Parts: sequence; C-alpha cells; structure tokens
Amino acid sequence: MSAEPRAPIRVLPPDLANQIAAGEVVERPASAVKELVENALDAGATQVDVVLRGSGSEEILIRDDGCGLARDEAALALLRHATSKLSREEDLRRIDTFGFRGEALPAIAAVSRLRLLTRRAQDDEGTEVLAEEGAEPIVRPAGAPPGTSISVRDLFYRTPARRKFLKSPRTELAACVKVVEWLALSHPEVGFSLHHDGRALRRFLPCTRIGDRVRAVLPEPPLAELGGSLEGLSVLAFLAGPEHAQKGVRNLELLVNGRRVNDRAVVAAVAASYEGMLPGGALPPGVVYLTLDPSAVDVNVHPRKEEVRFTNPRQIYSAVLHILRDGMARARGELHSGVPATAPQPFGSFPAAAATGLPRPPGASGTPASPWSLTPPASPPVQLPVFSPGAARPPAGPASAEGTPIPTADRPALSPSKGPPPAADPWSTSGNRPRATSLSFSSLVPAGQVFLTYLVCEGNDLVVLIDQHAAHERVVYEDLRASLRDGGLPSQTLLEPLAVPLRADLLAVVEDEAEALGLLGFEAEAFGADRALLRAHPVTLKGDPAEALRETAATLLHGRGGERTVVERGLATVACHSAIRAGKRVSDAEVHALLARMDEVDFGDHCPHGRPAWAVLSRAELEKMFGRR
Repeated sequence: MSAEPRAPIRVLPPDLANQIAAGEVVERPASAVKELVENALDAGATQVDVVLRGSGSEEILIRDDGCGLARDEAALALLRHATSKLSREEDLRRIDTFGFRGEALPAIAAVSRLRLLTRRAQDDEGTEVLAEEGAEPIVRPAGAPPGTSISVRDLFYRTPARRKFLKSPRTELAACVKVVEWLALSHPEVGFSLHHDGRALRRFLPCTRIGDRVRAVLPEPPLAELGGSLEGLSVLAFLAGPEHAQKGVRNLELLVNGRRVNDRAVVAAVAASYEGMLPGGALPPGVVYLTLDPSAVDVNVHPRKEEVRFTNPRQIYSAVLHILRDGMARARGELHSGVPATAPQPFGSFPAAAATGLPRPPGASGTPASPWSLTPPASPPVQLPVFSPGAARPPAGPASAEGTPIPTADRPALSPSKGPPPAADPWSTSGNRPRATSLSFSSLVPAGQVFLTYLVCEGNDLVVLIDQHAAHERVVYEDLRASLRDGGLPSQTLLEPLAVPLRADLLAVVEDEAEALGLLGFEAEAFGADRALLRAHPVTLKGDPAEALRETAATLLHGRGGERTVVERGLATVACHSAIRAGKRVSDAEVHALLARMDEVDFGDHCPHGRPAWAVLSRAELEKMFGRR
C-alpha cells in the first residue's frame, strides 16, 4: 500500500494561527474578561468597569481609566506578539506584569467582533480599532475619554464548536464573576464594577488596606489575618477556621506577586499549618498573598498563566508553613494572655498591612487578636451526664427531662436492643448488613461525655471514645442512602420561601443541578443575581436550612466530573446537617440510642467525610500508662 502524499510544510496564515492561540488562551467568556481586565490593570487603571450581555457570549465591554494608547500603538495591539511588557531576554526572567506575551488581544479578535477605543490624556483625539472576520484591522481617529474601552461581541462566532461546549449561561456568568472577584483581590487600590444585562452584580470601592478588600469579596466566614516575612518571602493570609474547611481548593485563593495561580506546594503548606485540624483533602476558605523577587518565580509555564514554577519550591513551602504556624501560635498566645475569646476580634497591626502593601516581619509591634480560636475558649466546668454503671438501659420512646433519644432523620428513636429494627419503622435500613468491626457498641456501658463532643464508654476491658457528631452522621448517612434508593429524600415545604444569599458559582449549581438537589430534598430556584429561593428542604435537617443549601451546593460544585455522582457527594452534607452537633449535651437515652444504631448499620470506622468516628484504648494500654504493668 502506498502512503498518502503529505502536504508540504508551510507557515500558517496569521488569522489561522490566531484562532489556534485563542483555543489555548480564551476557552470561555471568563477567559476573555480575565485577559482584558489584566491589560487594564497593567495600564495603571484606578477604575475598571465590566459590562456583560448574555453571560459574556453576546458582548463583553471593559472600560478603564488607564494610560491609554497612542495611535501607532493601537494599530500594533492586535498583532500577535506585539507587547510593551518585554524588550529583551532578561525581562522574561523578571516579569512583574500580568501580560507579557502579546497573545490575548489578537487571539480574542480572531474569534469575535472586536472594537478598541483608546486615548492618552495628553492626546487631543482618540483612536478606534475595528477587527472582524480575520480581516486587516481598521484604524481611524475617534473621540474618546482618557483610557481604553474594548468591546468583544459574538465571542466564538467563527468557531461554533467551541461555542457549543460552553456551559449554561448561569455557569458562564458565575465564572466571569469569579474572575472579577479575584482580580479585585489582586488590586485592592483599584475600583471595580460588574454589570450583566443592565443589572449591577458587583461593586468594589478602592481600599487602602488589603483586608478591607478581602472582606468585601469574602464576607463569610470570618477570616483571621496572619502573615510575616522570611528569607525574602512575604506572606499575608486571610484564613477561616478549620470548622469551615471543605474538600478541594476551590475556596482558597492563592496570589503570587498579584497573580492568581495554582501551586500544590503552597496549598500543602497552608494545610500543614493547621497541624492536623483539617479532614483529609479539605482546605479552609481564604486568600493567601505571596510576594517575592520576580526572578525567583517563573510565570511562563502555562498557556493561561495559571501555574508558576518557583526557583526553590522546598524553601517556599518551608517559609509559608513557618510564617503561618507562627501567626497562629501568636494568635493562640494572645488568647491565652487575656484577650477575650468570647467574641471575634479583628487583627491589629500583626501582620501589619500598611496601605496595600504586604506584611512587616513578625516582630512588628501591635496586639493581634483572632477571629477564630485555635484553642477552646474558657467555659464553665462541664457537668457530665451521670451514668449508672450496670444500670438497665432506658426504654425507647419518651426520655427523661435531660432530652430525648437521638432521632435518626427526625423519626422515633429505635429500641436500643440489638438486632434489626422493628419492621414497622419505615426509616430503618433493611436487615443486618456486615459491619467493618466486631465491636458491639450496644454492649458498651456509657461512662460520661467530655468537651460536650466525645462519649466515653467501657466494656470488655476497653475504653471506647466516640465522636458523637461523626458517629451519628454516619448512622444518618446510611439511613439517607436507603431513602435515596427508594427515590429521593423526603422534603419539608416551607410556609414561605426563604431567600438565601449565594455566590454566583453556587447559584449556577442551584440552576444546573436542580434534579440532584431535588433528590436530596431541596427545592430551590435562582432569584436575581445573588440569591436563591428555598421552597423545601430535607425533613432531616436540624440546623439552618440556608446554610445547608449553601454547603450542599458547594459540595455539588466540587463533585462535578468526579468519580462519585453529585447526589452521593451531597448526601454526606445533608447527613452532616441532620446529625447531632458537637458541643451539645446528650442524655443517657440519647447515648444508648446512638450505640444501638451504630450496631444496626454498615458503620465502618469513619464518618461520610472520612473523619474517624471512634477510637479504642485497651485496659492493658491504660495500666501501662500508669505503671501498673
């Protein structure tokens, strides 16, 4: 068989080369927003306005008050590799601007209808540049205010395959909102506004302190301000407490010299700084700013500049870990030295963030306080429930004045006797499934409760410590799984819909994953640009339904494309909000009911989120501790 004759090698036409580049640089409307706003920031803008139509697919308009372009520069701006950021090879090793390749504008122009209007303050008239259909740009004089305005219409109209793979309008809009938010985090001294289809979505006023901008972008949860300098690296971090940690890195923003990037070493250092307080794979929400010599970091390693390469990544990891651990230790020290821990306190001058700069070294003066405590606050002596060793267990049903037996999914407590639950109970799991442990929980004798979180039990020469929330969460999870197999979780309709404020990306989940939320017992719909109307929630919920919807949506967002279905991921979140909480005093009846239920389900050793639910200390180990062996 003769081979097909190949085409000769040739240089691609500029228009085709630009379309190929657009596939790497501009994958969705949010990518175009990012590139254009970054250009505005590089131009020294103090105000950037973003206006979208049709979630950015119909039109993206970026206006800034930056330095503007001369006419000859405006004509060159749409040529590939035309840039003002680099002039020699050495500049590539010390990049301190967002853009430097000269690819973004020609790439965007290759897949859209682009209009650029610009004027320098010293010029009498401005310049208009029109680009469409890959033809030679039209350059002509025009009236314009100082600064630059770029309109991008009909994005991807020349590449319909790319447009076909865009997500829902709500999801694409959420991505654009996210881009504006993190660019606002990178430049707190710049004002930002975002409008969509005539409605204002975001407005950030210029700030003199980074912390003010961080809290404007991330109002919840409370964030602790930590930081310092070490070995040429300055770190300023705003981090939530470990109780707010979630799986994945979506809620942790990392900015290196103002550029948002992904870096495993820095993320690992942030997780390690919590010293074992985070569940596996979980991270707290927040923002971490790193500032170092531009020559110590290479930003030219990713088409969209989303990754960087450090000259000495091991040193960066160690420095970030040391600075954050030191900041947390100082926060703990302040709490121990008399700062009231009952109410969150803002950080003072440690770490100092003068104007919009980075923190001074850890030795700077000031008295910090922490908005979340790394050590338990002082509290009155705990009165443990009194258990009578060897006493008969209380019967199921109405309990003593201390409380009622722990309900599973808001149903009557089951009998604490071993074996399968009564057939009349529609909530129970069917039959006795194999269990991962031979320990009989219902045979244990409760001895007390410590820190209002852990149950202490004994039996068969063992001391068993049980995390009451993790254990009950697993029990509820198994019951909810059974309900899900029957067609979905039962829900409770609210008398009046509840308006729930949501981030744009979570609001997109409410719209895109309505079926999954319905299976989990939620009925919600998007209502405006920043909230959802919650009409029903799972009957099992014990806490705030708005917070449950928010966390479930975040779980589904993280679960997209994963190995487990989005419904299975959301089930664990619903179980968490349906289980008895840490910090709640439990009664004898509640403890016995929980121990019995732990025997009746396929319990295993962990809660659905992977945290250990119980631990064992043998009598031999205990006696060895005290020198009896």
